[in-house]
Amino acid sequence: MSNKVLTRRELRQQKRQKTPNYRYLKKGSAVVGTALVAVSVAAPLLNTHEVEAVEGKTTATTSNVDKKAFINEISNEIKPLAEKHDLYASIMIAQAIIESDWGQTDYAQAPYYNLFGLEGQYQGKSAMLDKKNAETGQTEKKEMKQYGSYKEAIQDYIEIIKTTSRDGNENYFSGTWRSNAKDYQTAAAALEGRFNGDQDYVQKLVSTIQENDLTSYDATEPVTPPVAQPAAETPAQPTEYTVQSGDTVNSITNQFEIGVQEFTDWNNITENNIYAGQNVIVGNGAVTEVPAEEVTPVTPATTVDTTPVVDQTIADTATQDVTPVPETQVVTPDVVQNDQTAPTVQEEQAPAQEEQAIQTPAPETQVTTPEKQPEQEQQTQQDQTQQQTTQQDQTQQTTTDQTTQTTEASRGEQIVNEAEKYIGTPYVWGGKDTSGFDCSGLTQYVYKQVTGQDIGVWTVAQESSGTQIDVSQAQQGDLLFWGDQGSSYHVAISAGGDQYIHAPQPGENVKYGSTQYYAPDFGVRVY
Repeated sequence: MSNKVLTRRELRQQKRQKTPNYRYLKKGSAVVGTALVAVSVAAPLLNTHEVEAVEGKTTATTSNVDKKAFINEISNEIKPLAEKHDLYASIMIAQAIIESDWGQTDYAQAPYYNLFGLEGQYQGKSAMLDKKNAETGQTEKKEMKQYGSYKEAIQDYIEIIKTTSRDGNENYFSGTWRSNAKDYQTAAAALEGRFNGDQDYVQKLVSTIQENDLTSYDATEPVTPPVAQPAAETPAQPTEYTVQSGDTVNSITNQFEIGVQEFTDWNNITENNIYAGQNVIVGNGAVTEVPAEEVTPVTPATTVDTTPVVDQTIADTATQDVTPVPETQVVTPDVVQNDQTAPTVQEEQAPAQEEQAIQTPAPETQVTTPEKQPEQEQQTQQDQTQQQTTQQDQTQQTTTDQTTQTTEASRGEQIVNEAEKYIGTPYVWGGKDTSGFDCSGLTQYVYKQVTGQDIGVWTVAQESSGTQIDVSQAQQGDLLFWGDQGSSYHVAISAGGDQYIHAPQPGENVKYGSTQYYAPDFGVRVY
């Protein structure tokens, strides 16, 4: 079969038939391509919406976080500090989880370690970082505290919880303390509107604790409420104590669990001055007169009538009352001037003199024979001289001890009095004068004013300014430190008892604090 030859007209018709198919194919390909591009663009948007839909439970950043490992890491630091400072470890761990989004926020990671999302400065360090506003849900730039470790962040959090004053409340967060909250739910409720503006904050804390079994990190031992010890009960008779060398007013009041003011009032003590050998009252109550036989034991030799013979006439009268005069010795007024009265008087003096000798026995060294008198008198003089020397030495030593105690007590009181002048001065990081203090700036300034001594510019340096002591031994003017020796982070001046004066934290002023609420770790005696 031969090939048909197409005319020009037929060729044009054939071309028209093919052109619509080509154009359709081209248009269809374009549509498919557009669809593929649209799918590739929409995919991340779909993922974003999916994340937002489950944001109440988790986030994309925390979905793959090892939550157990994070809890273990922070609980190792939180648990012992919570037990020491009367706090619920479960609350602290839950707050760290929520505030740091399981440690995934920028400010919670190195090099910031801001576990609780606290704003401001820590020891002068901070960073401008993103933080979500709990009330608006918007991310904003905030000045966030910067720490050197999670432990520093936890220590700073505890100081805030234990020392913050606000809205006329001296202990603003005291409702979270274990001694004031019967369980973690009560402690969580005490944070409402105080730590975070999130209206669901309390419920989030409780849910986080329950879902992760965080109550297992709470102390099992019952918490003793941190209240001041009551004064000793009033005894039936006042209790006395003899001051020993090395005793101070604070050591005595602590030993007998009485107040310093009560002790000084009972004993009329001014400026805390006491001395070794002093008898002081340490039991509450009025002083009653003690019977003489109880104060000074009476020896058999002093049981005889000790009325001294004043003159001859009294002696004669007393003798006549005791010993009848023989008739031969009775004289009339006419013979009073007779010389025979002299022997009579001498005879009458004898009983009186003999009675006086019984009343005041002479030392054995005086009852001697005339031959041995000089030698024994010399020995007696030597003994008396030695006794006087010993008494002088003892008196001098007592005076020295009293002077030392008085100086120490006075110096400590002077330091406290100086520190009290600056109560109300605002906290300023690095502040070292009356315009503003940080904790070590206050202690350095006070000590320099009273003693002229520069104890150092920061806490670790001040640790070496004296002798380390236990907190229970702290007296007025001693330094109290928080943290481990060599890495302390806070310092205060002991005011005696459980009181101290310190510059707590940014936003606070210099004020009194209590070791029963915020307990230091060790003390240092400088003077």
